[in-house]
Amino acid sequence: SITFGNFGAIMQALEEAAPADSPRERILSAARKIFLDGPPEQATMDAVAHQAGMSKKTIYREFKSQVELLGALLFENVADMGAFPPPKQGDDIELELFGVLARMVTHFTSPRSMALARLIISEVRRYPELMNASKPRGFPREMLANWLSSPVVRAKYMIEDADDAAAMLFGMVMQDSGFKLIVVNNATMPQHQIEDRARRAVKIFLRGVQR
Repeated sequence: SITFGNFGAIMQALEEAAPADSPRERILSAARKIFLDGPPEQATMDAVAHQAGMSKKTIYREFKSQVELLGALLFENVADMGAFPPPKQGDDIELELFGVLARMVTHFTSPRSMALARLIISEVRRYPELMNASKPRGFPREMLANWLSSPVVRAKYMIEDADDAAAMLFGMVMQDSGFKLIVVNNATMPQHQIEDRARRAVKIFLRGVQR
C-alpha cells in the first residue's frame, strides 16, 4: 500500500527519475495518456499495457497494482511543481507567501492536476487505500505548512498550528471553486482570480497572526 509520510525520501526518489526510455517511464507515459487525458471508463491497466506496447505482466513487474501506479502519477505531479525553499532573513514575508500560495493553487488547479484528482475520487470506492494518497495532511498542505514553520516566519508571526494554517490559506483561495473544477472537465480557475484571492488571503492571514 502507499503511504505518504516520508515526504523527503519520496522527493529524493523522484529526483532520481528513471531514464526516458526505461520500461518504468514508458509505463508512466502511457498511464498519463490513459488515466489523465482519456475518458475515465477507459482508465484500465489493460489500456495502459496496450498504450505502452507491453504485456500486463511487465506492467506489474514495475508497479504492483493500479493503486501504486496512480500513486506514482500523484508524486510525479507534485514533483513537477518544484521546490518551495523557506524564506531568508530580510525577505518580504507577505510577498514571498503570496508567490508560494499562488503558485501552488495554479499548479493544483491545472487541467492535468484536476484530471488526476477526479481519477482518484472515482477509484476510491474500488481502492480505499488511495485515501492514504489523498489524505488531508498530504499535498499541498504539507509543503505550505513546512514553509510556514520556518524560523524566519515564526520569528515575526505567531502560528500555533502550521498545518491548520496551511489548510485555511489554501481553502481561502479555492473557496467554492474546488467543487466546480472537480465536476466540470473543462472548468478552469482564471489566473487573475487565483492571484487576487491569494493576495487577499495572505493579507488577512498575516494580519491575524502578527506578533
